[in-house]
Amino acid sequence: MKIFHAGDKVRFISSKGSGIVTSVKNNIVSVLIEDGFEIPVEASDLVVIEPQEGNKNPFLKKDEFTKLQASNKSKNAVEQKSKEQDLASDQVSSDVDADKKNRHGKSRTETIINGVYLAFMPENQEVLISGNMDVYLINYSKWQVAFHILKADPSKGFESIATGLMEKGDATIIESLSEYDLKNWSRLRLQLHCFDSKNGQLFDSELIDLEIKTSKFIKEDIYDENPFFDELAHVIFVHDLSHPPLYNSTPTTNTEISEKKTSSVIDRYMIDRSNAEVDLHIEKLRSDHKTMRKDDIMPIQIAFFRQCLEAAIAKKLARIVFIHGVGVGLLKKELTDILKTYADLEFEDASILKYGIGATEVRFVRH
Repeated sequence: MKIFHAGDKVRFISSKGSGIVTSVKNNIVSVLIEDGFEIPVEASDLVVIEPQEGNKNPFLKKDEFTKLQASNKSKNAVEQKSKEQDLASDQVSSDVDADKKNRHGKSRTETIINGVYLAFMPENQEVLISGNMDVYLINYSKWQVAFHILKADPSKGFESIATGLMEKGDATIIESLSEYDLKNWSRLRLQLHCFDSKNGQLFDSELIDLEIKTSKFIKEDIYDENPFFDELAHVIFVHDLSHPPLYNSTPTTNTEISEKKTSSVIDRYMIDRSNAEVDLHIEKLRSDHKTMRKDDIMPIQIAFFRQCLEAAIAKKLARIVFIHGVGVGLLKKELTDILKTYADLEFEDASILKYGIGATEVRFVRH
């Protein structure tokens, strides 16, 4: 019987190609191929061409943390292996890079904080600004991390792009982006939930908004030698996980539960901490809009408007813009009549330059 381990480099017998073993279950081996896809293959159709040596937490495709681990080699190989698996909570200095220059002449002296990182790695390492960009999420902490990544979408609010679970010291490829796709990654939202199944620890989930200047990805000098990969990459620190907040298991009151339900509807439309934009066009609210009767459309739009307005008030936002379109003006009139019943807000037509003539801006007055 053939035995495979995560990290083994294997070749297919019945077809061309090779890949890296990511997991083994029964007689089915999951193999990460060069395109970034993970495919199930029967063990009988594989042969090991390069076994994984000792590292039980391989990076699969890019030899994760090789330089960081190399900088901390111990004379005692057994002790070092344990350290690599558990990733000590103290900050680790990158000694390998401390006394040398990278390819752009920059000094590489840095301290690696226990936390989560994003790495943008050009697939073409010879011409860095040519070709696709691989995006990796790195968990350099002593916790297991469940994650959910969303990107801002002008038409949808936030769009989910990746969810998953990373072990301690793990890294995972999120997406391979073209130059065009990369422009749409200017604003991300990450939800992180840390836990330690071994010690039974659970921490509060944390929400991080990340602004990325995608225009600088066309400059080669942002791709540096780094502690995590052998390849050049642009690494962004996302969040410190040295001391995540412990989960509070105290039961919430009915009032708190109600507030959470009310505010959750507006979260996907937030453009920053105090402002939101809501598109009320029916195609943005319902996937079955093509089969709906015309008489049913406006009541849905109005109901959702009320829901978002109340959620914005509960969340104490400063401003919210409702995009309702032009049409014959019936929906705008309905919204205006509702807004007039609220005392602590002001409203007017939103910026024509930004939204055209089919949007209303609401500002909340705080006393």
